[in-house]
Amino acid sequence: MRPAVSISLILMALTVLADSAQAQPTEATLSEKFEKFQNRLQAFADSIADRTKAAFQELDHSELSEKTRNWFSEQFQKIKEKFNEKFSRDRSD
Repeated sequence: MRPAVSISLILMALTVLADSAQAQPTEATLSEKFEKFQNRLQAFADSIADRTKAAFQELDHSELSEKTRNWFSEQFQKIKEKFNEKFSRDRSD
């Protein structure tokens, strides 16, 4: 998460610098600049959150993920059957 914050701060600093370089005759107040900065930062954070969520969903529904879950389920079922066999033989003796 730290690289995302660092990147966002750098991007926002560059946009503020670019905005100040294009100084318009009606200069925005400091509070307006901070509000604009906050809106851009929020939009950037929302974008990152959406992309991360989409990536995790894609990973969760991938073929490799499904095969891995199925393999673990099969292995667990085999172990469970072996325990049941072992304990049922011990009880009958």
